[in-house]
Amino acid sequence: MASTTLICDTQPWKDLKAHTEDIKKTHLRDLMNDKERCESMMVEFDGMFLDYSRQCATLETIDKLYKLAEAASLKQQINRMYSGEHINSTENRSVLHVALRAPRDAVINSDGKNVVPDVWNVLDKIKDFSEKVRNGSWVGATGKPLKDVIAIGIGGSFLGPLFVHAALQTDPEAVEFAKGRQLRFLANVDPIDVARNIAGLNPETTLVVVVSKTFTTAETMLNARTLREWISSALGPSAVAKHMVAVSTNLTLVEKFGIDPNNAFAFWDWVGG
Repeated sequence: MASTTLICDTQPWKDLKAHTEDIKKTHLRDLMNDKERCESMMVEFDGMFLDYSRQCATLETIDKLYKLAEAASLKQQINRMYSGEHINSTENRSVLHVALRAPRDAVINSDGKNVVPDVWNVLDKIKDFSEKVRNGSWVGATGKPLKDVIAIGIGGSFLGPLFVHAALQTDPEAVEFAKGRQLRFLANVDPIDVARNIAGLNPETTLVVVVSKTFTTAETMLNARTLREWISSALGPSAVAKHMVAVSTNLTLVEKFGIDPNNAFAFWDWVGG
């Protein structure tokens, strides 16, 4: 497929679109009576059991999706991403979110450098900090342990952590660690939402995590300034360094804001969003 060809102009796309109209006429209960189809749509991989048999799709659907993937050169594009090529053509950058989840001994290069060791340095730093907060060795400005957390972000910086928090709410280990603690998420700039998030919390025992790649996102920084004032008014400006941490690529602005750069968890421009 030529690079100038839109995927919607390819034959596999047209075939899949026509097939979609046909499959709409089929009821899922009839598809579930096809044992061969159901078994072929249940896959076990790496400790996970994937069951997509309850989708309105047939083996023919899967075959047409494979052909569409081939027409889009999907496998080649995945390889380009993993090899660190600048597939983010808008910003001329690598797209290496996969490096954030790579094993410690993996090799994933960006501009000739293996980025995995840097990733693990930050992950180790996050783990160390989290354990200090949990065991009470990290204390606030008045010497009290920090037991409540407000996470400030927007978009993926808000929804990603919220998703993980929701997913772990029934995990026994997570439940045990969360006893006596609260984790709240703030994205809305409405003062009512800010008031709701700080209601019942004591600045002396509250940690604020500001998540912003550039540390310039308008909504996030407005909320960060509001929480900074909340802490400063109660404990004094110097308390900010003990009660606020950051997740950002812009350590210069983090420090200018009043957060100790040592309490910032960095990431890189090849992590979009």
